Amino acid sequence: MPEIDVKDLIVDSATKFFSKYGFHKTTMDEIAKNIHKAKGVIYYYFRSKEELFREVLKKELDNVKTELSKIISSNEDYMTIIKQYFLTRLKLLSTAVNYHETLKADFFEKYNFVKDVRDDFAAYEYKQLLWLFTKGEKDGHLTINNMKSTVNVVMMLLSSIEFPLYLQNKYSEYESTIDELVTMITVSLRGMQK
Repeated sequence: MPEIDVKDLIVDSATKFFSKYGFHKTTMDEIAKNIHKAKGVIYYYFRSKEELFREVLKKELDNVKTELSKIISSNEDYMTIIKQYFLTRLKLLSTAVNYHETLKADFFEKYNFVKDVRDDFAAYEYKQLLWLFTKGEKDGHLTINNMKSTVNVVMMLLSSIEFPLYLQNKYSEYESTIDELVTMITVSLRGMQK
């Protein structure tokens, strides 16, 4: 088996175990046994369980970034892009179980070894929202007095609802309400056009 295939196999196996049992309850032995490899093979590719979890989280968030980038670069009208961005972001993160575990860690024990992965996702999102709102203003859809502040507040709002939606498993309960809220915001933005 080529080297890259073994590494992907390890990450896929680890994703399943971390998603099902969490970081602390998953063992490297279980991951190795699942792919019919010796535990030493995992340590050939990843120095520690923390490094492997970090890779799993990075892959999970990279998938979210890929889907959000497709929306940002689509040919849809501006308000549709805004609406789809927020709805897709919330939906994709609702299934990002390993990301949920890092949210939990914010309240209990910090997973410092994934801070750079989460910071990378936040920087990506900041850049996307800044581009989206700047385009909206340039195209006459929005009037924003302080662009950076607006982007930061939107990111705070999104982050603030993650705990109840994902950790308290409320996403499916509120999914239609979220859709209505984002539609309301989009309609309001249309009404605020220059």
